[in-house]
Amino acid sequence: SNTSWQVRQAATHFLRCFQGGHKFLFSPEQTEIVTTTVAKLLSDERREVSSAAMAALTGILAATPPYSVNELVKAYVTIANKSKIKRKKKKDPTKVAKSPPAGNIISQKERERARQQQTSVFFLCAAILANPYDTPSYVPEALAAISKHSFEKSAPLAVRETVKMCCGEFKRTHMSDNWEVHRKQFSQEQLEALEDVVSTPHYYA
Repeated sequence: SNTSWQVRQAATHFLRCFQGGHKFLFSPEQTEIVTTTVAKLLSDERREVSSAAMAALTGILAATPPYSVNELVKAYVTIANKSKIKRKKKKDPTKVAKSPPAGNIISQKERERARQQQTSVFFLCAAILANPYDTPSYVPEALAAISKHSFEKSAPLAVRETVKMCCGEFKRTHMSDNWEVHRKQFSQEQLEALEDVVSTPHYYA
């Protein structure tokens, strides 16, 4: 919560190194505290801090029991799906228009939605990248969830770029030698969601 982004970034790097060097000494409660602390920094307004937090979280989740990561992924998939911007419905001209809400209320809601979007997408990306040559059961679900944010024009550029980077890295590490083994973890819908991101022209842009 320090006002200096350099301090927040340094704290993130420290937690990454400290947790990595003491992971076998940490109790489940201590690991949860570190994970929660780093996850809060995923929505930091400074790209340097949020990127450092995602890198730190990737290492933390790599050393976390799969059943625990699975529960976290399910929770963040729900948040990611809810944080997508809903398409506005066409107004019915026959209905009387209601007074628009105060601008500050809209902006507060939008800021919270954007914060949840970035936090959830970055967390899911960290969970995916934590398994560079394996495909736990939660990875396909996480990939399908983040793929929806790749084409959302109103999503922050950092979110869209991170999704493309994550899917591209998954393609590099999984979709080659042993892809036939990995793809068995995916449903057809999940495969199509991944393919939409890694094979479309905007991926290479």
